[in-house]
Amino acid sequence: MKAHFLFFSAFSALLFAPASLPTAQAAGMFGGGTTLDASYCKFNPPRQTVVYVDDTDVVKDRIDWVKSLLAKLQQTLMPGERTTVVELSPQHGQSKEIWSACWPNVSAAEAKKLTSESHFFSGNPLDSLKEQQGFFARDFGQAITKIYVSSQRAPAEVEIDPENPPKKSIIRSLASDGARYANAHGTIRSILYSDMAENSELGSVFKTPVPASLDLDSKLGTYLHRSIFYVFGAGSTVKDDGKVSDNIRKFWAIALQSMAANVGGFGSDLGIANVIPLHGATFEVTLKENSDELHGHLFLMMDTDGQLVDSWIGITRLRSAAINGSLRCSENTTQCTLNAKTNSPLVTDSTLETLSLKQNGSSSLFDNGGSMQGTLGVPGSNVNLPLSAKLVDEE
Repeated sequence: MKAHFLFFSAFSALLFAPASLPTAQAAGMFGGGTTLDASYCKFNPPRQTVVYVDDTDVVKDRIDWVKSLLAKLQQTLMPGERTTVVELSPQHGQSKEIWSACWPNVSAAEAKKLTSESHFFSGNPLDSLKEQQGFFARDFGQAITKIYVSSQRAPAEVEIDPENPPKKSIIRSLASDGARYANAHGTIRSILYSDMAENSELGSVFKTPVPASLDLDSKLGTYLHRSIFYVFGAGSTVKDDGKVSDNIRKFWAIALQSMAANVGGFGSDLGIANVIPLHGATFEVTLKENSDELHGHLFLMMDTDGQLVDSWIGITRLRSAAINGSLRCSENTTQCTLNAKTNSPLVTDSTLETLSLKQNGSSSLFDNGGSMQGTLGVPGSNVNLPLSAKLVDEE
């Protein structure tokens, strides 16, 4: 109980809500009360965020990573975006969902609509936003506290000697949460706090050289489809000259690719841009190579300037990759151009490939049947393959 109090006191300055709140129930849709209102979930945006916490890396009195994480969430969550905290237990290869809720906010268009319909609700949702966001921060803090209280260890206890590393299966822990990805709507932004010091029968970052493949898809039967991973804390517990840190990055690039996950950021710090996406869309894609056709999906999510956020392309029988770039459209979105780079190769051995698509028609790209045509590969080379994309769903 004392540990819980110390942690929560240190964390309380970060919370918007008062330290002592009664436990009354929320007073209806967008109403008052002192609990987080679930009504914001009805906005159902095209992305959800899952925060994974490796419970073998929770160190007593070290909470700066929690502060950074909450600040990043507040700066990047979409209105109504579902946010879930999951505890990973790599010593047992298991995971456990701790808490889930939707970010209390509304877009400008939603705010205008809700204000005109405020008579349908017990109160104006705009009046309670700041308070509701405080409840979100409070409840998020309590979820992390629960993991902290049960898992905290002294700094020396988490330090890893590369010559005698502990058994640890982050891969199995992630795979145990695989059902989340099988049933995903839109895309999942997965934020993972871990040293990523995998050491199990599936593979080890402490062995050199790093294997060229891991075949985790066939070994586990688990795919982390429709996801983009942001890992921070990597290598933080390993005490060496940096060699293992290099292996960690190489190993996990292969491991996540084998599980069909896309990587948006990987390192000691949390590398997420402070951008709130505006909307998203999913396209079916067809890639042509000579007489063969390969199929897959393209997920695009853009900010107000058309810059891509947490976007990716996946081709069946090949692989998938996060993409960065922009989608520029005319005012009525009847002429759109996508210019993007992949952060890993799909069809060549090049470090970066270019995805270029254009749409030009009488109807909007985001209407039924909206489509684009172009190429994927390295411009000017002999591998720049025709690719077409057809709208499946505007998220």
